[in-house]
Amino acid sequence: MPYRLKPLLLLTLLFSQQALSCECLWQGSFSKAYKKADLIVSGSIIASKGNSADFYIDRTHLDRGIGFTEFNSTIRVWGDNGQLCRPKIKDFPVGTQWVLSLNKITGDIPSDGFNPDTPNISYGRVNDYYLSKCGANWLKLEEGLVTGNLVKGRRWEWENKTMNPVLLALIDAYIKEIIPEEALVEAAKPLTETKKLMEETKRFLREQ
Repeated sequence: MPYRLKPLLLLTLLFSQQALSCECLWQGSFSKAYKKADLIVSGSIIASKGNSADFYIDRTHLDRGIGFTEFNSTIRVWGDNGQLCRPKIKDFPVGTQWVLSLNKITGDIPSDGFNPDTPNISYGRVNDYYLSKCGANWLKLEEGLVTGNLVKGRRWEWENKTMNPVLLALIDAYIKEIIPEEALVEAAKPLTETKKLMEETKRFLREQ
């Protein structure tokens, strides 16, 4: 009879493997984590291969000019290769839209960062970008509305289904320090029945 691991032991082993491959401090919800980014952009995934994706930039919200100011309309973003504190690229399907808080790959690539036998699985190339999962560095974007772990969310969670969708313009204003974090907190609060009714009434009146 083959030996079988008990479910609890199996989960422990899986968690241990993940912990060994990625150890970092939680940098917070997007409203905190973005402060460590080199580039913040919104746009869409237009191609994906291995652990990288090509991202079309619709709008640049912040560019710290690390190395040089990004002028390309399409950039390459690298995710996890099994050993890095990054999300899996498969979680960002082609055609989906996102707000991404990115870091530029600079300096020397690690000696084990590129294997010519598996060129599509890599640490990334100099002047490309990577997405860290040490904080909520991405938000889902649909029809100008943003959802995700935007502000005061739980640790190690990247979705917040109770959050009220927030206008992308509001995110942009926050990143540019035009509005305070409190404005994001208020905008992201779950809709009450009264607030829902008011929003529906406003929408009805606009459509008349």
